[in-house]
Amino acid sequence: MTQEQSTTFMALADDLIPAHESMPAFSQVCTFDETLAALDFRTDLKEGFSRALATDLQEGATAYLDRIVQEDPEAFEAISSVAVCTYYMNPKVRELIGYPGQESVSYDSKATQGYLTDGSLARVIARGQIYKSTPELAD
Repeated sequence: MTQEQSTTFMALADDLIPAHESMPAFSQVCTFDETLAALDFRTDLKEGFSRALATDLQEGATAYLDRIVQEDPEAFEAISSVAVCTYYMNPKVRELIGYPGQESVSYDSKATQGYLTDGSLARVIARGQIYKSTPELAD
């Protein structure tokens, strides 16, 4: 990708994800190289992404995005999807929203689970058993 495409994408991404309160704008935390790495995971978006970047943005980022959402929704979906996934996978953004990423949570299948001892099932137990036959399976 060219420097011009990088500049175009960063302007579009900042329009899609501007700074707001404690959240930074796209370009404050993400790079175009990170975007290309994210795009490698979604190769199905590459064609639409390239089409979306084929502009000089003379009309401005907002006007351009408003236009392509109508004229080429596939290109808009590609550019916005890649921007959003790049942004929310950024470590600083994940920290700001309190998302540590996937975690390995250990599970002991032999231990008594909390929902059996904390009263969560008390209403169900007090209500008693309910059986409703399935009409298609009735004899």
